[in-house]
Amino acid sequence: MTRRFSFDLFRLNIEDADDLFADSNLLRIRTNDDITEVLRTAADPEQDQIQKTRSAVFKWSIREYRDLSSSYPERPLLHVVLARSVLERDGLIVTDDGMASGTSSLNPPLASTAVCLFDLSRHLVAVEHTGDLAPTTWKDFFEKILTTSARRLDRWSSISLEPVPEQNGIVGLFLSFERITRMRVTLRIPNPELNRYTKQLYEDLSNSGIREMTQDMKNPNGLSKAEEARPFASAVLAEQGYKKGDVQFEGLRNGTFEQASSGATAARGSVRGLRDFVRGLHANAKAKEAQRILSAITAEIDRIHPIPGVDEQ
Repeated sequence: MTRRFSFDLFRLNIEDADDLFADSNLLRIRTNDDITEVLRTAADPEQDQIQKTRSAVFKWSIREYRDLSSSYPERPLLHVVLARSVLERDGLIVTDDGMASGTSSLNPPLASTAVCLFDLSRHLVAVEHTGDLAPTTWKDFFEKILTTSARRLDRWSSISLEPVPEQNGIVGLFLSFERITRMRVTLRIPNPELNRYTKQLYEDLSNSGIREMTQDMKNPNGLSKAEEARPFASAVLAEQGYKKGDVQFEGLRNGTFEQASSGATAARGSVRGLRDFVRGLHANAKAKEAQRILSAITAEIDRIHPIPGVDEQ
């Protein structure tokens, strides 16, 4: 029976390299064409990353780059596969005389994989949720590969994947406090999907030339929770994934002082009966079935993270 295709949703953020002595004219990642070139280059074996642990050696790779825009022009998507290959693993080995501890190597090595779909129209990334890779540091090595790819292209930026929380995950926590005495959040500014709550904040930061800003807002009498005020706008922007790390709150909640955070866990989508089809997209990108598959996936992305309505602009 065909299984569900489950994925975690991340915001594609562009993070510039910090160097006070760098030339201001250095190339940066700014456009969708830049992002496309970084992903295409990342599929080169030269960008592979080695991970060594106490009991194993792994190789992380990106492969199967495909531009799916011809299959689904309404919503340009890029397809890659993230893979972790087991190069060596320590453990027990059966010998003719019994059992012995040793290191086993496979050639070619077995790999665990996850399909990743980059939605360039919304700057969102759907990463397949698999039991093999979910408990690993897959995100760190995915970003390392993308960074080395950007450097190879002489781009002094990197692509960061930031979890997009479930709807009202951050804003709901914000509103659940009777009084918020402290709120700490780092916002990233580029390419936001604006709504009526975040437009003014974005324009202010953009006009000031700010691409990343850490806010540590405090007031023992309580921060404003009004929708037109800065704390609420910051919470909404963070919930859209334009952040770095968690959003931290302190204040009075349910009658007691409480510290809480939100934003570390990505919203999860699931499309029934498409897992095998999605895993075959790299070989059947032009098949008639592809448009139906991609339409179902983008519909699920929009369900768990709705597009800001026209009336909110």
